[in-house]
Formats: sequence, C-alpha cells, structure tokens
Amino acid sequence: MLAPATEDRAGRALSRWLLVGGIGAAAAGGLHVAVAVDHLEAGELAVGFFLLTAAAQLGLAGWLLVSGWTGLRPDLRLVSLALLGTVGLIGLYLVAHTTGLLDAFAVHDSSGHAGGAHGATGHDPGIDPVTGVDYSTGIAIRSDGPVAMSGEVAPARHAPGILGPVTVAAEVLLIAALSALLPTAWRRRTVNALVGLGGLAWVLWFTGVLG
Repeated sequence: MLAPATEDRAGRALSRWLLVGGIGAAAAGGLHVAVAVDHLEAGELAVGFFLLTAAAQLGLAGWLLVSGWTGLRPDLRLVSLALLGTVGLIGLYLVAHTTGLLDAFAVHDSSGHAGGAHGATGHDPGIDPVTGVDYSTGIAIRSDGPVAMSGEVAPARHAPGILGPVTVAAEVLLIAALSALLPTAWRRRTVNALVGLGGLAWVLWFTGVLG
C-alpha cells in the first residue's frame, strides 16, 4: 500500500489531470460546433461529422470532470478509446488540409449557377447576350490556384483559418491529460508511439506526401 502522503499526492495529480482533460475536451467540443457552422457549404456529411465529434467530446468532458469531482479513476478502456479517437481526429485534420484525399466528401452547392438571369433566358450559352462574343471556341481562363496539366483548375480547399489550429491545440492538451491517466507502463509506450507518429508526419511532410 502507498503511504498516506504519497496516496494524497497521487489523488491530487489524478484530479488535476482529470480537470485538464475535461477542459481540453470541452474546448475541443465547443470549437467543433463552431467549425461545423464554418463548414456549412461543405455539405451535410461534413457538418454532421463535426457535430457528432462535438457531442462526443462534450460528453467526454462531462465524464472527466465528474470523475475529477468524485475522485474516481476513470475506466482504462474508455481512456484508451478516447485517446485513440483524439489522435485519429488530429490525423484526419492533417490529411484533410494537406492532401486532396477527402475532397470527394465535400459537397458544394452549385444551384446558384443554374438559376438567375442566365438560367431564365433562352439565349445560346456559347454567345454572350450583351457583347455578342462567341465563346463556343473557347476562352482563356485565368486562375490564381493550381492548374492541372489537362487545363482543369484544381478545386480550392477550405482554409482551416484560426479555428483549425486552436481546435488541434485543445486536442493536444486532451491527449496529454489522457496519457497521464494511463498506468505508468502504458504511458511510456503511449508517449513513444505518439513521438513516432509525430516523426512519421514530419517525414511525410518533408517528402511532399503531406503539404
């Protein structure tokens, strides 16, 4: 058995990390609600994912804070699951904003191009009704974005803005707290795995896979 003083210090440390984890999870959950609003044009799938993530993180925050107030050590399986999920979210963030692998899941509303003045008139779409210029033979298009060799303009990605990095920072804080809640042997392996994943991400960025 641990000495009373040692047990008291361990209890205070547990409560402190539970509080830190609860704050990190609550911040990440609230920020994901804001991210969902910011991505309304990306389609229902993206918005639904962000809202579901927000709900899970807010629930996790409540669970961690209640555990801290009651002094109960949280279930190891749930801590591990929350840790894996949070690491996965950060990985998904990197993939979404450094590659085009998730572009197919973003649905942009193009209904505005079908209606309006051009949709209501019956003029030949290849001829400008004002200037009479024939565009059917093609027209040079200037673009500030990257252009593929076929001449097609690459789709623009949604910039993360300030919400993305701040949300990741809150999730990093959550990862630190969840790691501290693991047993000592597990914690050492977890930190080594996280360092390895960070190194892998750096290598992928350096070689151009992410970027």
